[in-house]
Amino acid sequence: MKEKEKIEILKKIDLYIRGKLTQDEIDELWKTFLEHPEYYDILETEVHLKSLIKKGEKPRFSSERAEPSTGSDISGIHTYKGWLYAAAAAVILALGLQFFALQQPDSVQSFALAEIEQTHLIGADVLRSGEEGNENLDVAINDALATAYEGETERAIAQFQEILGQSLSDQQKARVEMNLGILLYNNGQFETAKNHFESVTEIEDLEDHQVEKSWWFLGNTYLNLNQPRAAREAIFTAYSMDGPFQAAALSLLKKLDLRLGNLPTDEQPSRLGN
Repeated sequence: MKEKEKIEILKKIDLYIRGKLTQDEIDELWKTFLEHPEYYDILETEVHLKSLIKKGEKPRFSSERAEPSTGSDISGIHTYKGWLYAAAAAVILALGLQFFALQQPDSVQSFALAEIEQTHLIGADVLRSGEEGNENLDVAINDALATAYEGETERAIAQFQEILGQSLSDQQKARVEMNLGILLYNNGQFETAKNHFESVTEIEDLEDHQVEKSWWFLGNTYLNLNQPRAAREAIFTAYSMDGPFQAAALSLLKKLDLRLGNLPTDEQPSRLGN
């Protein structure tokens, strides 16, 4: 059943309880209940409701209903109407819970990558440059990387953080910042991960694939921080670079545009205005 139909059923049930439906509308509502018995799986009143339908007893709430003539009839009607109100309320509660469970929009956090694969961690190219300090730093970067691959995330983070305090080349800094961002992201430390991804985007003269990757991961980090507009801008930047993340970025941009109420004027996404 479509969500709009569920909304209509909830509205009709509300009108039903308040005696606002015609007899034909009541008949149609009860037919709907019979066609979708799954709504009553959690209700103890299911058997009773079906029994009433089989007996042809369709409740009327009209004020035109004849007044009962005996005290026992009054008691029976009150009991019957009391049960009916309770049963109808239970139906509304059950349908309402299911409805709201389905209707609650996904959080923007659910759009984000659950985890960044370790294959995106970057090691250093250890080459004989004649500069002993740089060579030692490259070895340290690769040693921290090996620690991360061994599953010792906390120790790897500590190693990369220590390296980050050294005098690094732009390329070394980009790799260490990226690795820290990935490890912290997977550790659920999104605020700190964001700072490292942002640092990579600010480094000049990096290869395009590194820049694109940093914007893509930064966008996903913003999603986890519940910052959809910032996420949209970062992901759009990654999309605009025409690299390997473009298809995934396009798919995510469409979801975010729906959430943000942004209606694109053409088929291709564009940067949001202020």
